[in-house]
Amino acid sequence: MNYSMKIEIKKIALIETKTDNTHVFSRTYLPRLGIPILSSVLKKAGYDVEIFFQEKKPLDMEYLMGFDMVGLSALTSTVREAYRLGRELKSRGKLVVMGGPHASAIAEEALEYCDFVVRGEGEVTIVNLLAALTSGGSLQDVAGIAYKVDGAVQSNPSSIQKVDMTSLPPTDFSACKDFSGPEEYPAEVMFSRGCPYDCNFCSVTTTFGKKYRYKTTDQVLDDLRTFQGRTVCFVDDNFAANPKKTKDLLKKMIDTGQVPARYSCQLRINTARDEELLDLLRRTNCRIAYVGMESVNPETLKKYNKGQTLEQIISAIESFKKYNIGLHGMFVLGSDDDTTDTIKATVDFALKSGLDTIQLCALTPFPGTAVYDEMVRQGRVLHQKWELYDGLHVVISPKRMTPHELQSGIMEEMKRFYSITNIMKISLKKRWRFRYRMGGRYLVAKWLEENAGYVEGLKGLPPYQGL
Repeated sequence: MNYSMKIEIKKIALIETKTDNTHVFSRTYLPRLGIPILSSVLKKAGYDVEIFFQEKKPLDMEYLMGFDMVGLSALTSTVREAYRLGRELKSRGKLVVMGGPHASAIAEEALEYCDFVVRGEGEVTIVNLLAALTSGGSLQDVAGIAYKVDGAVQSNPSSIQKVDMTSLPPTDFSACKDFSGPEEYPAEVMFSRGCPYDCNFCSVTTTFGKKYRYKTTDQVLDDLRTFQGRTVCFVDDNFAANPKKTKDLLKKMIDTGQVPARYSCQLRINTARDEELLDLLRRTNCRIAYVGMESVNPETLKKYNKGQTLEQIISAIESFKKYNIGLHGMFVLGSDDDTTDTIKATVDFALKSGLDTIQLCALTPFPGTAVYDEMVRQGRVLHQKWELYDGLHVVISPKRMTPHELQSGIMEEMKRFYSITNIMKISLKKRWRFRYRMGGRYLVAKWLEENAGYVEGLKGLPPYQGL
């Protein structure tokens, strides 16, 4: 395609690709907010936009041929499907743009299947790219894109200025024709972006950077009005990153009557040190907090650069329980200080501490993270079957156990936590907890059925033999 000529672009399709593998969100599908937000931005800029969630409904390739440009959004675990779609669409003459954390980190690979990669946040970059394409302007002036010139990858520096959250229009699910109306829109709300912490396995900063940015309280209240009386999910990576701002929001939710029926959110354990905040979370119907506890091994916590101790985790759990806020503990296993005993100790801890639900993930080298660079440098990556980079498949050689020991240990301990015996111990006062644990039991069984061959294939692989 000749990018030096003006290209007419009026109709745009934005697609969130999927994976067919069972994953942690298989029972409760929550679309990412990336393409609904981009839809709002592009509509405001004058484009005709339709969005598609492949998880919700299969794509009609002939229908997609009626669009001037197709944008594909993917995580590492869904990027293979994005590549498949991109290859087919490009072969049929469509302009294809790709975004998301994986393409942002490995743009050279992604450009084998698309015309442009939008790296990092896309709201400003995509508008600037389209302006250049439709006017015949210079692509070199568009910060944050990657593309090819005579077969060589050109990667323009990213803009220093991060997206101003206060400038974003309301999230636009109406552009998805598969939803019949607002009552079907996923009840997801975003308050902030970014994370100043530097966990070495996390890819959040690859896309959003380290600086926290916020919508205004009024913007969030407007979003909540759309979901009046429903269960809401705040999708922030840390809903209480700035306790003062979060408390101001929660107080205004109470004052204006914009309190959801219940909601979930992601929090760090340091939230538990602020009793005023915990009380406001309780009063605004925070049902469950997803908390990255990561490990019960003190040495592993240091290696992950998590900035928290086991003692702080224990104290935080008690504080959350005091305010009747449910806890979903998230753990990452397989660091150089972990053994098979660590896996068992994690579930022992979860049961003793009274965590409502848990997820045990294998340490996964997502492109763009410090763990990825380390594992590639040390030759510890087992393969690059990206669809298996979902946290449930072991894809590295651990140091103090074999890949099979890590994989089978995680799944056996997940089975133990979600056993009928442990489910039946739940008080009837927490029926939602019973449902969540039954759901966890179902997912573990389904994953094991689907992946028996993968688990078997790990047998015989040695632990990491390096220094």
